[in-house]
Amino acid sequence: MKTIILGFLACFLSFCGCAGPKPEPELAANAVPPITLPERPAYRLGVGDRLDIRFIYNPTYNVYVVVRPDGVVTVPYVGEVNVEGMAPGELQNLIQARYAEIVAAPEVAVIVDESASRQVLVFGEVRTPGAYDLKGPMTVLDVIASAGGVTYTGRKDSIVLIRRAQDGTFAGTRLNLDDILDGHGNNAMVMPRDVIYVPISVIGKVDIFVEQFMTRITPAWYFFIAGKDVVNPEGTYIIGH
Repeated sequence: MKTIILGFLACFLSFCGCAGPKPEPELAANAVPPITLPERPAYRLGVGDRLDIRFIYNPTYNVYVVVRPDGVVTVPYVGEVNVEGMAPGELQNLIQARYAEIVAAPEVAVIVDESASRQVLVFGEVRTPGAYDLKGPMTVLDVIASAGGVTYTGRKDSIVLIRRAQDGTFAGTRLNLDDILDGHGNNAMVMPRDVIYVPISVIGKVDIFVEQFMTRITPAWYFFIAGKDVVNPEGTYIIGH
């Protein structure tokens, strides 16, 4: 009877391991090859960007504008312009052409004073996943530090950096945080809209399984794991060591 019940317990344990969410697949060493990341395309204006429009020789026309949620800005003597997706130089040429009607040979500079789209996304096994603003040049290590660092369940040797190329395709490279901290790894510079993913480690997966299992098992299975015998109300032996 004991052998039968122990056999049933083994099946039950196997079933519980399959019943929960599927474990995250392991990242093999060559899962994301260390390829050269593509350069980001030229900067395009986006919603929320704050623009400093300066007239080099006619500063009285200088103006600050913010790209509205509909992608439009309003510039004096130009009117409403849908600038979302424009390069700063394209807007500069447009304004310069319009002001040429009222100013002799205007020289215009469009400066992105504050960019709402200069963010990088960090998710996975970090303490505070989310979108982070790039405050000047930042590396992968800088951004992960901003996210609170890697948790004890994170896999430091398989951090993935994903970037979108100008043609719309995506490419990724695999980084080793331990090597970076030792001064031997590639502490890549990040660019706006990059994605950094820290996968879960094997130890982390075991912890998750144990937590899920302990919330599902019956008291009988708990006592078995704890090394205690379990009997029914009649005193008949059920399971034990």
